[in-house]
Amino acid sequence: MRVMQPEHEKAGELMAAIRELTNHYNPSGDACITHELVLQELRQFEEDLHEHVYLENHLLFPNVC
Repeated sequence: MRVMQPEHEKAGELMAAIRELTNHYNPSGDACITHELVLQELRQFEEDLHEHVYLENHLLFPNVC
């Protein structure tokens, strides 16, 4: 658990940087469909990651201690 919690924090920081670089996953007006799909998938990945981290930090870890 001590190893995973800093990893969760680092993953959150990395996703925040990606979100900022992609203008919150908003494609430019001239973006191709592939670019739009990649941004959609990144948005979904971040949502899934947040759910995963929440479940571990608030449900799994407290029950282990």
